[in-house]
Amino acid sequence: MLARKNGLTSASFLFCPDKSHKTAVERNRTKRLLRDLVRRHLGRFPQGIDLALIVQIQFAKLSPQEREDFFLSILSKFP
Repeated sequence: MLARKNGLTSASFLFCPDKSHKTAVERNRTKRLLRDLVRRHLGRFPQGIDLALIVQIQFAKLSPQEREDFFLSILSKFP
């Protein structure tokens, strides 16, 4: 996850599946999963920040609870 200040009153997100995603179906599924997690936890993100979420294919293969736990553990590192 990469972050920088954007000077706006809201956060913006970029979802980047890495090269381990071989097909468009895999990339799109990963982006859908990330969008859902961000939507459900939007209030936890600081305002005025740009976030790039770079994800490997193993993320999509985790169970829903494991994905959420992993996502929240990364999110907890933000101020």
